[in-house]
Amino acid sequence: MKSNTTNNYSLKRLPPAQWEDYKSIRLEALQTNPAMFGSNYLKESAYSQNDWVSFLENNRRAIFALYAMEALIGLTAVTLDKDEETNAVLFASFIKPEYRGKGLTKLFYQARIDWAQSKNCASITVSHRAGNEISKSANQRFGFKYVNSKNVVWPDGVYADELFYSLQL
Repeated sequence: MKSNTTNNYSLKRLPPAQWEDYKSIRLEALQTNPAMFGSNYLKESAYSQNDWVSFLENNRRAIFALYAMEALIGLTAVTLDKDEETNAVLFASFIKPEYRGKGLTKLFYQARIDWAQSKNCASITVSHRAGNEISKSANQRFGFKYVNSKNVVWPDGVYADELFYSLQL
Protein backbone atom coordinates (compact mmCIF):
# COMPACT_ATOMS: atom_id res chain seq x y z
CA MET A 1 0.00 0.00 0.00
CA LYS A 2 1.57 3.27 -1.18
CA SER A 3 1.75 6.07 1.34
CA ASN A 4 2.24 9.78 0.64
CA THR A 5 4.08 11.49 3.47
CA THR A 6 4.79 15.11 4.45
CA ASN A 7 6.73 15.67 7.68
CA ASN A 8 4.76 13.87 10.41
CA TYR A 9 1.70 13.36 8.22
CA SER A 10 0.86 10.41 5.98
CA LEU A 11 -1.98 9.55 3.64
CA LYS A 12 -2.78 5.88 3.14
CA ARG A 13 -5.40 4.10 1.10
CA LEU A 14 -7.67 2.27 3.52
CA PRO A 15 -7.94 -1.50 3.08
CA PRO A 16 -11.24 -3.25 3.96
CA ALA A 17 -9.81 -4.44 7.29
CA GLN A 18 -9.72 -0.79 8.44
CA TRP A 19 -13.43 -0.20 7.94
CA GLU A 20 -13.80 1.01 11.54
CA ASP A 21 -11.28 3.82 10.91
CA TYR A 22 -13.22 4.80 7.81
CA LYS A 23 -16.53 4.74 9.67
CA SER A 24 -15.25 6.81 12.60
CA ILE A 25 -13.66 9.61 10.55
CA ARG A 26 -16.53 9.73 8.04
CA LEU A 27 -19.16 10.03 10.77
CA GLU A 28 -17.06 12.66 12.54
CA ALA A 29 -16.87 14.62 9.28
CA LEU A 30 -20.63 14.47 8.80
CA GLN A 31 -21.20 15.67 12.39
CA THR A 32 -18.51 18.38 12.31
CA ASN A 33 -19.37 19.92 8.93
CA PRO A 34 -22.87 18.71 7.96
CA ALA A 35 -23.43 21.48 5.39
CA MET A 36 -20.37 20.50 3.34
CA PHE A 37 -21.31 16.98 2.29
CA GLY A 38 -23.76 15.37 -0.10
CA SER A 39 -24.83 12.90 2.57
CA ASN A 40 -25.68 13.11 6.26
CA TYR A 41 -24.89 11.57 9.62
CA LEU A 42 -28.34 10.00 10.12
CA LYS A 43 -28.12 8.06 6.85
CA GLU A 44 -24.52 6.88 7.21
CA SER A 45 -24.64 6.07 10.92
CA ALA A 46 -27.17 3.37 9.98
CA TYR A 47 -24.73 1.62 7.63
CA SER A 48 -23.73 -1.93 8.59
CA GLN A 49 -20.20 -3.30 8.85
CA ASN A 50 -20.77 -4.91 5.44
CA ASP A 51 -21.63 -1.51 3.93
CA TRP A 52 -18.41 0.07 5.22
CA VAL A 53 -16.30 -2.90 4.09
CA SER A 54 -17.90 -2.92 0.63
CA PHE A 55 -17.03 0.76 0.12
CA LEU A 56 -13.38 -0.08 0.78
CA GLU A 57 -13.42 -3.25 -1.36
CA ASN A 58 -14.80 -1.45 -4.41
CA ASN A 59 -11.90 -1.05 -6.85
CA ARG A 60 -13.81 1.66 -8.75
CA ARG A 61 -12.94 3.97 -5.86
CA ALA A 62 -10.12 4.75 -3.46
CA ILE A 63 -10.64 6.01 0.07
CA PHE A 64 -7.65 7.54 1.81
CA ALA A 65 -7.07 8.26 5.50
CA LEU A 66 -4.82 11.07 6.71
CA TYR A 67 -2.72 10.47 9.82
CA ALA A 68 -0.67 12.72 12.09
CA MET A 69 1.79 10.15 13.35
CA GLU A 70 -0.68 7.38 14.32
CA ALA A 71 -3.71 9.63 14.91
CA LEU A 72 -6.45 9.54 12.25
CA ILE A 73 -7.13 13.19 11.32
CA GLY A 74 -8.69 13.22 7.87
CA LEU A 75 -10.34 11.50 4.95
CA THR A 76 -10.63 11.90 1.20
CA ALA A 77 -11.90 9.78 -1.68
CA VAL A 78 -12.08 9.43 -5.45
CA THR A 79 -14.29 7.27 -7.65
CA LEU A 80 -14.82 6.55 -11.29
CA ASP A 81 -17.84 8.44 -12.63
CA LYS A 82 -20.72 5.98 -12.96
CA ASP A 83 -21.69 7.45 -16.35
CA GLU A 84 -18.22 8.15 -17.78
CA GLU A 85 -15.40 5.84 -16.69
CA THR A 86 -12.70 8.10 -18.13
CA ASN A 87 -13.69 10.71 -15.55
CA ALA A 88 -12.85 10.48 -11.85
CA VAL A 89 -14.89 12.30 -9.19
CA LEU A 90 -13.37 13.63 -5.97
CA PHE A 91 -15.48 13.48 -2.81
CA ALA A 92 -15.63 13.19 0.99
CA SER A 93 -12.67 15.40 1.92
CA PHE A 94 -12.35 16.26 5.59
CA ILE A 95 -9.54 17.34 7.93
CA LYS A 96 -10.11 17.78 11.66
CA PRO A 97 -10.33 21.53 12.43
CA GLU A 98 -7.14 21.68 14.48
CA TYR A 99 -5.11 20.37 11.49
CA ARG A 100 -6.52 22.70 8.85
CA GLY A 101 -4.40 25.42 7.26
CA LYS A 102 -1.24 23.29 7.23
CA GLY A 103 -1.20 22.56 3.48
CA LEU A 104 -2.31 18.94 3.96
CA THR A 105 -4.82 19.05 1.11
CA LYS A 106 -1.88 18.75 -1.28
CA LEU A 107 -1.57 15.13 -0.09
CA PHE A 108 -5.26 14.64 -0.88
CA TYR A 109 -5.02 16.06 -4.38
CA GLN A 110 -1.82 14.28 -5.32
CA ALA A 111 -3.07 10.86 -4.18
CA ARG A 112 -6.39 11.24 -5.98
CA ILE A 113 -4.81 12.56 -9.18
CA ASP A 114 -2.31 9.68 -9.11
CA TRP A 115 -5.14 7.19 -8.63
CA ALA A 116 -7.17 8.70 -11.52
CA GLN A 117 -4.12 8.51 -13.78
CA SER A 118 -3.60 4.86 -12.79
CA LYS A 119 -7.18 4.21 -13.95
CA ASN A 120 -6.45 5.93 -17.31
CA CYS A 121 -8.87 8.77 -16.64
CA ALA A 122 -8.87 11.72 -19.04
CA SER A 123 -10.38 14.13 -16.52
CA ILE A 124 -11.29 14.68 -12.89
CA THR A 125 -14.37 16.47 -11.57
CA VAL A 126 -14.87 18.04 -8.16
CA SER A 127 -17.77 20.05 -6.79
CA HIS A 128 -18.65 22.00 -3.68
CA ARG A 129 -21.43 24.02 -2.17
CA ALA A 130 -21.47 27.70 -3.10
CA GLY A 131 -19.65 29.69 -0.44
CA ASN A 132 -17.08 26.99 0.32
CA GLU A 133 -14.12 29.22 -0.56
CA ILE A 134 -11.59 26.84 1.02
CA SER A 135 -12.60 24.05 -1.37
CA LYS A 136 -12.60 26.46 -4.32
CA SER A 137 -9.13 27.73 -3.47
CA ALA A 138 -7.74 24.21 -3.03
CA ASN A 139 -9.08 22.84 -6.30
CA GLN A 140 -7.91 25.88 -8.25
CA ARG A 141 -4.37 25.55 -6.83
CA PHE A 142 -4.30 22.15 -8.58
CA GLY A 143 -5.48 23.53 -11.91
CA PHE A 144 -9.19 22.74 -11.78
CA LYS A 145 -11.33 25.09 -13.89
CA TYR A 146 -14.93 26.13 -13.21
CA VAL A 147 -17.39 24.31 -15.51
CA ASN A 148 -20.94 25.02 -14.34
CA SER A 149 -23.32 25.09 -11.40
CA LYS A 150 -26.74 23.78 -10.50
CA ASN A 151 -29.13 24.61 -7.69
CA VAL A 152 -29.66 21.60 -5.42
CA VAL A 153 -31.19 20.75 -2.06
CA TRP A 154 -28.35 19.84 0.30
CA PRO A 155 -28.82 17.20 3.03
CA ASP A 156 -29.38 20.00 5.58
CA GLY A 157 -32.47 21.08 3.60
CA VAL A 158 -30.95 24.28 2.19
CA TYR A 159 -31.17 25.14 -1.51
CA ALA A 160 -27.79 26.34 -2.75
CA ASP A 161 -25.68 26.11 -5.87
CA GLU A 162 -23.32 23.19 -6.34
CA LEU A 163 -20.30 24.45 -8.28
CA PHE A 164 -18.47 22.02 -10.59
CA TYR A 165 -14.81 22.12 -11.64
CA SER A 166 -12.78 19.93 -13.99
CA LEU A 167 -9.13 19.05 -14.48
CA GLN A 168 -7.98 17.59 -17.80
CA LEU A 169 -5.27 14.96 -17.36
